[in-house]
Amino acid sequence: MLLCLLGVAALGAAYSSSASQAAAPPEWAYPSCIRKPAGEALDNVVPLNVPGSSIHFTAAQIARNAAAPDWFPREHSALPAMLAMSHSEKIACAYCHLPDGSGRPENAKLAGLAVSYIFTQVKALHAGRRQPGKSGWPPTVLMQDAIADLTDAQIVAAAEYFSRQKNASFVRVLEREYVPAHKAGCGIFIPAPGRLVALRQSIIEMPIDAQRFERRDPHTTYIAYVPKGSIERGRKLAGSGGGRTQPCAACHGADLKSGPDLEGPPLAGRFATYLFRQLYGFQSSTRAGDTTQPMQAVVAQLTQSDMIDLAAYAASLKP
Repeated sequence: MLLCLLGVAALGAAYSSSASQAAAPPEWAYPSCIRKPAGEALDNVVPLNVPGSSIHFTAAQIARNAAAPDWFPREHSALPAMLAMSHSEKIACAYCHLPDGSGRPENAKLAGLAVSYIFTQVKALHAGRRQPGKSGWPPTVLMQDAIADLTDAQIVAAAEYFSRQKNASFVRVLEREYVPAHKAGCGIFIPAPGRLVALRQSIIEMPIDAQRFERRDPHTTYIAYVPKGSIERGRKLAGSGGGRTQPCAACHGADLKSGPDLEGPPLAGRFATYLFRQLYGFQSSTRAGDTTQPMQAVVAQLTQSDMIDLAAYAASLKP
């Protein structure tokens, strides 16, 4: 996520003094990874499906992360074998990012991103310059392991495929004071029985239908619950900088959809918690390297509430 250099010099001093003093990562942005007990057998007989698909997979097939279940193969271009399946029994790229590149809140939506941007980010992960904002956070650690043996040619091939896929949003952003009961899944919250709970200064993003989410249905819809007024505050901050940062339009476009002549990737319609984690990563310097320095300077003076507002606003836009 690059921002252009325009105006960064004015924020350089603030970055040098405060980037290393970012507040601790908020727990709500990094839900713990709750896994099934080791040795628990999964059914490999009963065929399961998702709405709108005629394809069936068993629970065991869905859980095998070395092969990505593809429920809607006609909705995207031909999925390269190297993305559909990992021959080293590591996680297949399309398992986490899904065959159409739409991703999920705990990882990146790759559909529609520029080839050069995807390549740069994978190389940063590979070199250790891009780390999770919360040390040891499983989704990022798993990603680092999955790409460890990829060649540059394979990374480019994957980037070219995902860049061609349509960027669609499956998240609704709702401003609320109280949100439904929820529990940690694996890097994300999922609905749970219980009473409403206070949202306070956080984003709680979760699937509407946990079963479709667990089956890795790319049509799964999500709700990102955000604090009251955050979308409008984010719109104003993105537009003017609020005296604490630079306007986002110069590098991400006035509608945050970016464009061929802009340095920044498209932000509109991406997952709110993912966007927050990237802003926090820049501020905490866990996203490091020469290409991230402009963005580190831009976020240096932002509070976590500011970053919530910006993430809520960007996620609320149509891609």
